[in-house]
Amino acid sequence: MGMAMGMNLANAPHIVASTSNWDPSNQGTTTPRTPIRILIPTPPAYIQYHISCQDLSIRCCQLTRPGLDKGNAECRKSLNLPTNRKFNFAELYTINMCIEECNFIGSGYIEIDPPYRLDLANIRINLKGFAPQPQEKSIPFLIDAYQKCHIFRSSHGNRFTLHLPDIDFIEEPCNPFSMQITICLRIHAMQKCPGQFFVDSEECRLAREYFTQCVGDIETNLA
Repeated sequence: MGMAMGMNLANAPHIVASTSNWDPSNQGTTTPRTPIRILIPTPPAYIQYHISCQDLSIRCCQLTRPGLDKGNAECRKSLNLPTNRKFNFAELYTINMCIEECNFIGSGYIEIDPPYRLDLANIRINLKGFAPQPQEKSIPFLIDAYQKCHIFRSSHGNRFTLHLPDIDFIEEPCNPFSMQITICLRIHAMQKCPGQFFVDSEECRLAREYFTQCVGDIETNLA
């Protein structure tokens, strides 16, 4: 994805892609009404391609629907976010980074303190509670995706790195590990979503082609 450390996002060519579950300012719903996007600097030859959170998480691959895991909603509530305001990009990214960390720790995916390692046994147990049917297809794909993304992040973690300002209503800083795994998982799902969970529309086929050819295939970049 080419997100280098220290990158000046304001001046870089970019595409826009989903990174998170939903806009927490949309209270009382797990269906995003405001796309949450991450700016990904890309070479000038790449065109700008806009895919919202709905497109990635709901429309194209059923395995990454944000409302499947109820832990996300519980973690959002625990942040005690300010109400009646619209969050900017840095705030949204930080909020969702904290939601992902909270859910990973609460679900037993990682320990409380770094260095973080995914607990695949706990991930499998948790997936049994919400992964789509048939689970004999969905759970192995997701476990494999978590494994691949753990390896990918170890070698290419700087691609997911953003330097963000402090957010005044976030009391404790959050580690980006969980968010980086989730970003990778969503990209991999766009590229390799099993046929029975993939929405075979022209829009989704175009998105899959773009994320495979232009973002880079996760599976072929694990070394």
